[in-house]
This record gives sequence, C-alpha cells and structure tokens, in this order.
Amino acid sequence: MGTFIFTTAGFVLLALIIFDIYATVLHSSARYGPVGESLNRSVWRVTRAAAFRLSRANRHRLLNMVGPLLLPLLIAVYVVLLVTAYAFIYYPHIPSGFTFAGPHPEPGWVDAVYFSGVTLTSVGYGDVVPRLAPLRFFALLEAASGLVVISLAITYMLTVYTALERKRAVAYSLYHQAAEGADVAGFIAHHFVEGRFYGLRDTLRTVTRDLQGLLESHIDHPVIHYFHPVEVYKGTPRVLFLLLETCAVIRAALDREENEDLRNYPEVRTLEAAARHVLTQFVGSLDLERRERPRQPTEQEAREANERWRRRYEQTLARLDESGIQVRRDTEQGWEEYRSQREEWESKLRRLALHLGYDWDEVTGDGDLEYAANEEKEKPRGESDE
Repeated sequence: MGTFIFTTAGFVLLALIIFDIYATVLHSSARYGPVGESLNRSVWRVTRAAAFRLSRANRHRLLNMVGPLLLPLLIAVYVVLLVTAYAFIYYPHIPSGFTFAGPHPEPGWVDAVYFSGVTLTSVGYGDVVPRLAPLRFFALLEAASGLVVISLAITYMLTVYTALERKRAVAYSLYHQAAEGADVAGFIAHHFVEGRFYGLRDTLRTVTRDLQGLLESHIDHPVIHYFHPVEVYKGTPRVLFLLLETCAVIRAALDREENEDLRNYPEVRTLEAAARHVLTQFVGSLDLERRERPRQPTEQEAREANERWRRRYEQTLARLDESGIQVRRDTEQGWEEYRSQREEWESKLRRLALHLGYDWDEVTGDGDLEYAANEEKEKPRGESDE
C-alpha cells in the first residue's frame, strides 16, 4: 500500500511540473501554470506590501529586485519539485532496489532525495546505484529531465530579457518626445513645426505597432509584469497613460476646423482602440477586476477627480496654445469630451499602476508635471493613492 501511495504521489507531482513548464515556457497564454502563477503573485504581493511602507525612491528600488529574482527562483522551485517527485518513486524501493557503496546504516528518505538530486543534476557519484530495471529507467529519465529543464530555463530567460529590451525602447521613445515626463501637450507639440504637424501620423502608427508587440511580449512572458523599473517612465502605466491621454487631447482639445484632418486620422482611432485593448488585457491577466475591485468613490473624491482633470485639461490647452497649435474655442464642450474619455479608462489604469507599485500622480503628473518628470522628487504632501 505504501509503495502505491508514494509512487502515485511521485507521478502526480511529475504531471504537475510537466504541465506547469508547458504552460509557463512553451505555451503563450498571458498566465503561468499553477506553480509559476502562485509563486509570482505571492512574492510580488509580499514585496509590494513591504515596499509601500518605504519612501518613493526606496520602494522602487525594492520592487526593482523582484523581477530578476523570480526567474531563478522559479527554476529552483522546478528543480526541488522534480527531485522530490522522483524521490517519491525511489523511496519504496530503498534499500532493496539499490546497491550502496560500503556499509550504510538504515537507508531511507534522505537517501532517496540524495540519489534523486545527484541524478537530476547528472553528478552521478556512483555511491548509490539502482539494481532493478524500472529504477534504472527512471534514473535515466530523471537525468534527461534535468537537462531539458536547464535548457528551457536558459532559453526562456534569454527571450524574457529580449522582450524587456523592446519594452524599454518603446518607453524611451515616448520619454524623449513627452518632455521627459508625462507632458502630452509636449508630445503633440514635438511634432508641430512652423504651423504644421510633421511625422505625427508615422509616430502614432509606429507606437501602435510597438504597443501590440508589447502586449504579445506580456502574453508570451507574464513575468514581465513584475519587472519594475526604478525609472517611472519605463513602466507600463506611464506608456499607456501617455498614449490614452494623447488620443483624448487630440479629440477634445484641438480646434475642430484647423485640425480636422488630425482629429480624424485613422491612426488616432487605431491607437486609442489598441491602448484600451492592451489595458483591458493587462487588467484581466493580473485578475485585478476580482482581486482589486474599485470601490465607489465618495462625492468628495469624485469632486477632487473632476477638479484634477479640469486642471490638467486647462493646463494642456495653455501649453498647446503657447506652442502655436489652434485649440478648441468651445472650451466647455471640449472639457466635457475630455472628462468623458478620462472616466472611461482612468479607473482601470489607476488600478494597474497601483498594483505594479506606482503612485498615480507620478505616472500622470496631474497634480504636478514636474513630479512626473523628476524621478528624485518626493510625493507632494496630501497626495495619496491608497
């Protein structure tokens, strides 16, 4: 009976590991297998809770350590589980199914784990040797499993870091065009020279393609969510905010007659649809709708949000006007359109930003654009995202 229980436990654990490796490394699904998913979320949840007790700079430094540690930690968990699974299979046959070099008092569980470990890592000291043909077959299978896991792990790590490089390249491009912060007016004015827009359509088209590639990278490698850059502008929330805000400003703040062509660019509609789709996918893959459901804002919170959006809209109008760009004459109607767009996506993006360890104002600069551009500036007093 004991042999059956231990052998069954070993095979069940092996099946779990194989499925998890398939779901994590070989299959594109926006989520890991049960082992990888639980590990990532547990480590992130604990670290994030501790990080929000620190200053802004130290919080980002602490969270920045999580992503690079998750990959080797996952590999270590796989190795431990594989060693344990095969040890379950070997244990009922110790000592009768093995030959031990020299006298060996009371062989037991430790010997099963030891033999499993040296076999998986292909060390093979030869002090413990299986005598039965089935055990020799499982030893051979375990050695092959070790080689496969290590090979897949190295390949997976290389593809993850390649995807991270592409993500940083997209963030850098937006960073330099948005006045090194969250200045959407600066991003639009960057393409306005001598009374005309130059290259804006190409930029929007390129950013849309990059954004779609960014989504594919997160689907293929969900661990990318937990690579938290110290620099806020490299983070996913800032990238999504700049793109969604750009579409909102083009539609609501620019003069309808003077900039009719720009407002109706198919590139603007495509970028807006792509950015909202990516945001929805990220919120869904991280299960934020269930785990961090938004509470209904109080009247005061709704009023403060409205004032914050109004301040940002008026500031954007002023900065666009300073750059010589024709803005809406019907300010109130433009404001209503802008407010409606912010209402549609801000709640989701705010939850995503908070989950990934960012203060909302450092992502958007709604309260202070300098705060969003200066990585060393501390949070303005009275501001809270909790």
